[in-house]
Amino acid sequence: MEVFSNSQLYRGIIGQDLEALNYLYSNFFPKVLSMIRGYGGQEVDVDDIFQEAIIIFYRKAKAKELDENTIVQPYLMVTCKQIWFKFYREKSKLKWDELPLEESGEEILFMEYVNNRKRALLYKHFKTLHAECKRIIKAFYSGLSYEEIAEKFEFSSSQYAKRKKYICKEILIKSIKSDPMYNKIFEMDESEFL
Repeated sequence: MEVFSNSQLYRGIIGQDLEALNYLYSNFFPKVLSMIRGYGGQEVDVDDIFQEAIIIFYRKAKAKELDENTIVQPYLMVTCKQIWFKFYREKSKLKWDELPLEESGEEILFMEYVNNRKRALLYKHFKTLHAECKRIIKAFYSGLSYEEIAEKFEFSSSQYAKRKKYICKEILIKSIKSDPMYNKIFEMDESEFL
């Protein structure tokens, strides 16, 4: 398969060129899939999300909101991420009148409170990681493959990149679990909240 330049991809999307679109699916879809899976999504979700991102790009380019200087891959990645989070929010949104009778509003608030505490704990310890570990973890969860991480950080191989990511993640997990708040958060019950 031939390699497409950024401007060829831009023109290919606008012109609905089958070869350019196939190139996008072959080269960018796996990255989007990896990113969305990192956020808990499924492949079936990613098909629709990727298609919608291309349609959004097409419409904005036709409306002259984007031009040939727009770099296609990062634009699609960010768009897919935004679509996923919107989809996830809508999918997980609970309406008060749809709640099972046994789940009270207080229980829902409690669950949200605990989840917020977990996120805060993760962020607190993520900030303490060595700069390289932070960059590696961010790169992985933004959808870069191990090959791309190896290239970006000038590692000798994708296996080494995988190992570095594993080590950084283990350091983060160990740091979180050593925090006194870790057990408190995971042992909380509603009586502590209400």
